[in-house]
Amino acid sequence: MTFTPVKLGERDKVIQNIAENVRQGKFNQKVELHDPVLTLTEQHEVLDHFLKLHQTKRYHWRAAEARSVMNMAARMMNPNLKVEGTDNLKALEWPAIITCNHFSPIDSLLVRSALNQPDLSIVVELTNLKMPGMLGFLMTYADTIPVSDSVNYMGKGFIALLQSSLARKQSILIYPEREMWFNYRKPRPLERGAYYYAVRLNVPIVSCFVSMVDAPTKSDPHGINYTVHVLPPIYPDAVEKSTTSQREAAEKMRQIDYQQKVAAYEKAYDRQFTTDFSPDDIAGHYQ
Repeated sequence: MTFTPVKLGERDKVIQNIAENVRQGKFNQKVELHDPVLTLTEQHEVLDHFLKLHQTKRYHWRAAEARSVMNMAARMMNPNLKVEGTDNLKALEWPAIITCNHFSPIDSLLVRSALNQPDLSIVVELTNLKMPGMLGFLMTYADTIPVSDSVNYMGKGFIALLQSSLARKQSILIYPEREMWFNYRKPRPLERGAYYYAVRLNVPIVSCFVSMVDAPTKSDPHGINYTVHVLPPIYPDAVEKSTTSQREAAEKMRQIDYQQKVAAYEKAYDRQFTTDFSPDDIAGHYQ
Protein backbone atom coordinates (compact mmCIF):
# COMPACT_ATOMS: atom_id res chain seq x y z
CA MET A 1 0.00 0.00 0.00
CA THR A 2 1.08 3.60 -0.46
CA PHE A 3 0.94 5.67 2.69
CA THR A 4 2.25 9.07 3.68
CA PRO A 5 4.07 8.83 7.04
CA VAL A 6 3.53 11.34 9.82
CA LYS A 7 5.40 14.54 8.98
CA LEU A 8 8.22 14.69 11.50
CA GLY A 9 10.48 17.36 9.96
CA GLU A 10 14.27 17.63 9.85
CA ARG A 11 14.70 14.21 8.23
CA ASP A 12 18.15 14.99 6.81
CA LYS A 13 19.60 15.40 10.31
CA VAL A 14 17.83 12.28 11.55
CA ILE A 15 19.24 10.25 8.67
CA GLN A 16 22.70 11.62 9.48
CA ASN A 17 22.19 10.46 13.08
CA ILE A 18 21.25 6.98 11.84
CA ALA A 19 24.37 6.79 9.67
CA GLU A 20 26.58 7.91 12.56
CA ASN A 21 24.99 5.46 15.02
CA VAL A 22 25.54 2.64 12.53
CA ARG A 23 29.18 3.67 12.18
CA GLN A 24 29.57 3.54 15.97
CA GLY A 25 27.58 0.31 16.34
CA LYS A 26 24.91 2.01 18.46
CA PHE A 27 21.86 0.35 16.91
CA ASN A 28 19.42 0.91 19.77
CA GLN A 29 20.07 4.59 20.49
CA LYS A 30 17.85 7.61 19.80
CA VAL A 31 18.15 9.36 16.44
CA GLU A 32 15.13 11.66 16.54
CA LEU A 33 15.61 15.33 17.36
CA HIS A 34 14.14 17.19 20.31
CA ASP A 35 12.78 14.07 22.05
CA PRO A 36 11.85 15.04 25.62
CA VAL A 37 14.09 13.78 28.42
CA LEU A 38 12.62 13.09 31.85
CA THR A 39 14.55 12.87 35.10
CA LEU A 40 13.83 9.83 37.26
CA THR A 41 11.73 12.03 39.56
CA GLU A 42 9.72 13.27 36.58
CA GLN A 43 9.31 9.70 35.34
CA HIS A 44 7.87 8.68 38.71
CA GLU A 45 5.41 11.57 38.57
CA VAL A 46 4.22 10.63 35.07
CA LEU A 47 3.96 6.95 36.05
CA ASP A 48 2.02 7.70 39.24
CA HIS A 49 -0.46 9.78 37.25
CA PHE A 50 -0.79 7.10 34.55
CA LEU A 51 -1.28 4.23 37.01
CA LYS A 52 -3.90 6.16 38.99
CA LEU A 53 -5.67 7.17 35.78
CA HIS A 54 -5.61 3.54 34.66
CA GLN A 55 -7.87 2.61 37.58
CA THR A 56 -10.61 5.14 36.77
CA LYS A 57 -13.82 4.80 34.77
CA ARG A 58 -12.71 7.82 32.78
CA TYR A 59 -9.68 5.88 31.54
CA HIS A 60 -11.75 2.96 30.31
CA TRP A 61 -14.25 5.23 28.54
CA ARG A 62 -11.52 7.15 26.78
CA ALA A 63 -9.58 3.96 26.05
CA ALA A 64 -12.58 2.73 24.06
CA GLU A 65 -12.53 5.98 22.08
CA ALA A 66 -8.77 5.76 21.47
CA ARG A 67 -9.04 2.11 20.42
CA SER A 68 -11.74 3.07 17.94
CA VAL A 69 -9.49 5.77 16.42
CA MET A 70 -6.58 3.33 16.11
CA ASN A 71 -8.72 0.68 14.46
CA MET A 72 -10.24 3.20 12.06
CA ALA A 73 -6.71 4.21 11.02
CA ALA A 74 -5.73 0.53 10.65
CA ARG A 75 -8.79 -0.16 8.48
CA MET A 76 -7.73 2.64 6.13
CA MET A 77 -4.62 0.57 5.38
CA ASN A 78 -6.30 -2.82 5.19
CA PRO A 79 -7.61 -2.94 1.56
CA ASN A 80 -4.16 -2.67 -0.04
CA LEU A 81 -1.77 -3.76 2.71
CA LYS A 82 0.37 -6.69 1.58
CA VAL A 83 0.75 -9.45 4.17
CA GLU A 84 2.83 -12.59 3.75
CA GLY A 85 3.19 -15.65 6.00
CA THR A 86 -0.13 -15.71 7.86
CA ASP A 87 -0.15 -19.50 7.46
CA ASN A 88 2.52 -19.50 10.17
CA LEU A 89 -0.19 -18.56 12.67
CA LYS A 90 -2.70 -21.32 11.92
CA ALA A 91 -1.89 -23.26 15.09
CA LEU A 92 -1.25 -20.23 17.27
CA GLU A 93 -3.34 -19.63 20.39
CA TRP A 94 -3.61 -15.93 21.13
CA PRO A 95 -2.69 -13.76 23.01
CA ALA A 96 1.02 -13.39 22.25
CA ILE A 97 3.88 -10.94 22.44
CA ILE A 98 4.46 -9.50 18.96
CA THR A 99 7.85 -8.19 17.87
CA CYS A 100 8.48 -5.98 14.85
CA ASN A 101 11.10 -3.64 13.43
CA HIS A 102 10.48 -0.04 14.53
CA PHE A 103 10.76 2.53 11.74
CA SER A 104 7.70 4.81 11.82
CA PRO A 105 4.96 6.20 14.07
CA ILE A 106 2.49 4.17 11.96
CA ASP A 107 4.18 0.77 12.12
CA SER A 108 1.92 -0.39 14.96
CA LEU A 109 -1.07 0.26 12.69
CA LEU A 110 0.45 -1.99 10.04
CA VAL A 111 0.87 -4.77 12.60
CA ARG A 112 -2.63 -4.23 14.01
CA SER A 113 -4.13 -4.50 10.52
CA ALA A 114 -1.97 -7.37 9.25
CA LEU A 115 -2.57 -9.57 12.29
CA ASN A 116 -6.19 -8.49 12.82
CA GLN A 117 -5.58 -7.43 16.41
CA PRO A 118 -8.13 -4.69 17.20
CA ASP A 119 -7.34 -4.77 20.94
CA LEU A 120 -3.57 -4.61 20.56
CA SER A 121 -1.57 -3.31 23.52
CA ILE A 122 1.63 -1.43 22.67
CA VAL A 123 4.72 -0.93 24.83
CA VAL A 124 5.89 2.68 24.45
CA GLU A 125 8.51 5.03 25.82
CA LEU A 126 7.24 6.92 28.85
CA THR A 127 8.02 10.25 27.18
CA ASN A 128 5.30 9.49 24.60
CA LEU A 129 2.71 10.13 27.30
CA LYS A 130 3.84 13.77 27.32
CA MET A 131 3.03 14.37 23.65
CA PRO A 132 0.49 17.14 22.99
CA GLY A 133 -2.83 16.92 21.15
CA MET A 134 -4.24 13.80 19.51
CA LEU A 135 -0.93 11.91 19.67
CA GLY A 136 -0.77 12.51 23.40
CA PHE A 137 -4.37 11.31 23.77
CA LEU A 138 -3.61 8.10 21.85
CA MET A 139 -0.34 7.49 23.69
CA THR A 140 -2.16 7.77 27.02
CA TYR A 141 -5.35 5.86 26.26
CA ALA A 142 -4.82 3.50 23.28
CA ASP A 143 -3.88 0.41 25.34
CA THR A 144 -0.30 1.62 25.80
CA ILE A 145 2.08 0.24 28.41
CA PRO A 146 4.95 2.64 29.21
CA VAL A 147 8.51 1.60 29.98
CA SER A 148 10.67 3.56 32.40
CA ASP A 149 14.10 3.72 34.00
CA SER A 150 12.40 3.02 37.34
CA VAL A 151 13.56 -0.42 38.53
CA ASN A 152 10.67 -0.67 40.99
CA TYR A 153 8.05 0.07 38.32
CA MET A 154 9.59 -2.27 35.75
CA GLY A 155 9.72 -5.08 38.33
CA LYS A 156 6.15 -4.62 39.57
CA GLY A 157 3.84 -2.15 37.82
CA PHE A 158 5.03 -2.93 34.29
CA ILE A 159 4.70 -6.68 34.79
CA ALA A 160 1.22 -6.17 36.24
CA LEU A 161 0.14 -4.18 33.17
CA LEU A 162 1.45 -6.90 30.85
CA GLN A 163 -0.39 -9.56 32.84
CA SER A 164 -3.58 -7.49 32.80
CA SER A 165 -3.49 -7.14 29.00
CA LEU A 166 -2.85 -10.85 28.48
CA ALA A 167 -5.65 -11.73 30.91
CA ARG A 168 -8.01 -9.69 28.69
CA LYS A 169 -6.73 -11.67 25.68
CA GLN A 170 -4.93 -8.60 24.36
CA SER A 171 -1.70 -9.33 22.53
CA ILE A 172 1.21 -6.97 23.22
CA LEU A 173 3.47 -5.31 20.66
CA ILE A 174 7.02 -4.80 21.93
CA TYR A 175 9.77 -3.23 19.84
CA PRO A 176 13.01 -5.07 20.76
CA GLU A 177 14.99 -2.56 18.69
CA ARG A 178 13.83 0.01 21.29
CA GLU A 179 14.14 3.35 19.48
CA MET A 180 12.39 4.27 16.23
CA TRP A 181 14.79 4.70 13.29
CA PHE A 182 12.97 6.58 10.57
CA ASN A 183 12.25 4.41 7.50
CA TYR A 184 15.29 2.20 8.22
CA ARG A 185 14.92 -0.94 6.13
CA LYS A 186 17.28 -3.26 7.99
CA PRO A 187 16.60 -5.28 11.14
CA ARG A 188 18.61 -4.05 14.11
CA PRO A 189 20.00 -6.02 17.08
CA LEU A 190 17.22 -6.98 19.48
CA GLU A 191 17.19 -6.28 23.20
CA ARG A 192 16.23 -9.10 25.58
CA GLY A 193 13.13 -7.68 27.28
CA ALA A 194 10.39 -9.02 24.98
CA TYR A 195 11.76 -12.54 25.20
CA TYR A 196 12.24 -12.41 28.97
CA TYR A 197 8.58 -11.47 29.36
CA ALA A 198 7.49 -14.16 26.90
CA VAL A 199 9.28 -16.79 28.99
CA ARG A 200 8.14 -15.39 32.33
CA LEU A 201 4.50 -15.05 31.23
CA ASN A 202 4.59 -18.22 29.08
CA VAL A 203 3.26 -16.73 25.86
CA PRO A 204 4.62 -17.16 22.32
CA ILE A 205 6.52 -14.58 20.33
CA VAL A 206 4.83 -13.65 17.04
CA SER A 207 7.76 -12.52 14.93
CA CYS A 208 7.09 -9.88 12.24
CA PHE A 209 9.22 -7.89 9.83
CA VAL A 210 8.00 -5.02 7.67
CA SER A 211 9.71 -4.37 4.33
CA MET A 212 9.40 -1.10 2.42
CA VAL A 213 9.54 -0.28 -1.27
CA ASP A 214 9.71 3.29 -2.57
CA ALA A 215 6.49 4.29 -4.35
CA PRO A 216 6.75 8.03 -5.10
CA THR A 217 3.83 9.90 -6.64
CA LYS A 218 3.31 13.49 -7.76
CA SER A 219 1.48 14.28 -4.55
CA ASP A 220 3.90 12.34 -2.33
CA PRO A 221 7.51 12.02 -3.48
CA HIS A 222 8.24 9.95 -0.35
CA GLY A 223 5.45 7.39 -0.77
CA ILE A 224 6.13 3.82 0.42
CA ASN A 225 4.61 0.39 -0.19
CA TYR A 226 4.62 -1.77 2.95
CA THR A 227 4.62 -5.55 3.30
CA VAL A 228 4.21 -7.22 6.69
CA HIS A 229 6.05 -10.54 6.80
CA VAL A 230 4.61 -12.85 9.47
CA LEU A 231 7.38 -15.24 10.50
CA PRO A 232 7.18 -18.55 12.41
CA PRO A 233 6.14 -18.04 16.05
CA ILE A 234 8.66 -18.83 18.77
CA TYR A 235 7.39 -20.81 21.77
CA PRO A 236 8.98 -20.63 25.24
CA ASP A 237 8.19 -24.27 26.00
CA ALA A 238 10.03 -25.51 22.90
CA VAL A 239 13.07 -23.37 23.65
CA GLU A 240 13.23 -24.16 27.38
CA LYS A 241 13.66 -27.88 26.66
CA SER A 242 17.17 -27.17 25.39
CA THR A 243 18.15 -24.59 28.03
CA THR A 244 18.89 -24.60 31.75
CA SER A 245 17.33 -21.28 32.82
CA GLN A 246 14.75 -18.67 31.87
CA ARG A 247 17.58 -16.28 31.01
CA GLU A 248 19.04 -18.79 28.55
CA ALA A 249 15.61 -19.48 27.08
CA ALA A 250 14.99 -15.75 26.56
CA GLU A 251 18.40 -15.35 24.93
CA LYS A 252 17.76 -18.25 22.57
CA MET A 253 14.37 -16.80 21.60
CA ARG A 254 16.04 -13.45 20.93
CA GLN A 255 18.62 -15.07 18.68
CA ILE A 256 15.98 -17.04 16.75
CA ASP A 257 13.87 -13.91 16.24
CA TYR A 258 16.83 -11.89 14.97
CA GLN A 259 17.85 -14.66 12.57
CA GLN A 260 14.28 -14.81 11.23
CA LYS A 261 14.14 -11.06 10.70
CA VAL A 262 17.51 -11.04 8.90
CA ALA A 263 16.34 -13.89 6.65
CA ALA A 264 13.10 -12.00 5.93
CA TYR A 265 15.11 -8.90 5.03
CA GLU A 266 17.33 -10.85 2.62
CA LYS A 267 14.33 -12.48 0.96
CA ALA A 268 12.30 -9.26 0.69
CA TYR A 269 15.12 -7.16 -0.75
CA ASP A 270 16.99 -9.95 -2.56
CA ARG A 271 20.32 -8.91 -1.08
CA GLN A 272 22.74 -10.12 1.56
CA PHE A 273 22.38 -8.49 4.96
CA THR A 274 25.24 -6.36 6.23
CA THR A 275 25.36 -3.87 9.08
CA ASP A 276 27.10 -1.20 6.97
CA PHE A 277 25.12 1.95 6.23
CA SER A 278 24.03 2.91 2.73
CA PRO A 279 21.70 5.79 1.73
CA ASP A 280 19.38 3.14 0.28
CA ASP A 281 18.85 1.81 3.81
CA ILE A 282 16.36 4.67 4.26
CA ALA A 283 13.07 4.05 2.45
CA GLY A 284 11.08 6.89 0.92
CA HIS A 285 13.49 8.26 -1.65
CA TYR A 286 15.32 10.69 0.66
CA GLN A 287 18.71 10.51 -1.12
